[in-house]
Amino acid sequence: MRITRIETIRLAEHPRTLWVQIHTSDGLVGLGETYYVPSAVAGVIHDVAAPVLLGEDPLEIERHWHDLFHITNYYGYAGAEMRAISALDIALWDIAGQAAGQPIYNLLGGRVRDRIKTYNTCATYGAIDDYTAFLERAGELAEDLLGEGISTMKIWPFDQFASSPRLAAPDTRNSLHVPRDYYTVGQHLTPDQLRRGLEPVKKIRDAVGDRIEIAIELHSRWNLPSAIQIARALEPYDVFWFEDALTPDPVDDLARLVQETRVPICASERLFTRYAFRQVLERRAAHIIMPDIIWTGGISEGKKIAAMAEAYHLPIAPHDCTGPVNVFACLHLCASCPNAMIMESVRAFYRGYYAEIVEPNLEVRDGHISFPTAPGLGTRLRPEVLARSDARVQTSE
Repeated sequence: MRITRIETIRLAEHPRTLWVQIHTSDGLVGLGETYYVPSAVAGVIHDVAAPVLLGEDPLEIERHWHDLFHITNYYGYAGAEMRAISALDIALWDIAGQAAGQPIYNLLGGRVRDRIKTYNTCATYGAIDDYTAFLERAGELAEDLLGEGISTMKIWPFDQFASSPRLAAPDTRNSLHVPRDYYTVGQHLTPDQLRRGLEPVKKIRDAVGDRIEIAIELHSRWNLPSAIQIARALEPYDVFWFEDALTPDPVDDLARLVQETRVPICASERLFTRYAFRQVLERRAAHIIMPDIIWTGGISEGKKIAAMAEAYHLPIAPHDCTGPVNVFACLHLCASCPNAMIMESVRAFYRGYYAEIVEPNLEVRDGHISFPTAPGLGTRLRPEVLARSDARVQTSE
């Protein structure tokens, strides 16, 4: 069996997402995905990876990962290059599972659990506006989630104070162009802003008590003093975790944050490969390890990062606020890694556009996601995706 064709697929409706399909001489098709800067990632796939992979055995996944890593490491791997490697790695594991007639998790050692607990990231898509809900009706939102069996939610009530006060938080779902001031690092938080940021958390606790866990996302938008200020203010509310308050480099500052607060620190979707996570683990800079599989190196690297974290008695909680393939890839890690704690999902997405892209869709029930049972990844691009009028398909063969 040999790799005969590599396709990248983009949809104008979802301009940040890139899907990858690897075709083989045996007729198998592996599916991968990544997110952000899709033009640059497609360039890496077709200009750098395709000449290496075409004509090769798709089952030699570890060799392909290392070949591509060392080629791109020559000029800097941690960007579009690693996103490309991540998408390709997932597609190769999909092929391996199909060739073996087994779900990927069986090739990773088999399942250690039957399903994985999920939390809802309160984002917006279509008719589901959980973002506005957590800012304005947080208690009602918590009640609604509990009614569906979801007992953990993630919100980001402090982002609005990190940027210029003249800017509301933008809807970035369908745009690559975000106002520059949105990414300004918060240098100061007034007592009134701190109080307003705590309001959704207080409303949730007042409405449902401790029946729901609250994860706080900060999108790496704060300096260290402000991050400490927010974390300490959250301590009485017993939050689930405090995620990415700082940029993940330098790691020593994350380690200081761990020492300055009793809130569990979660890091980081922004770290690329085991080498970056090694620094976090060695410096005791987080309590929860959050790799993003479609950015940090795919399933191959995710499994290694999970094993490293387990050696430090730390759980993993894979990141996802992107596309459906990422969730499926993460599910195979969650099935096979003993230290998988919880899996992120966005009900606005899996009840919205996911069903238009892949089949089957996620199965979320009673606050848990079921693991796929079909060979390989367990999902496929719907046939009509490539035929869509807004599809752009680029091929190397």
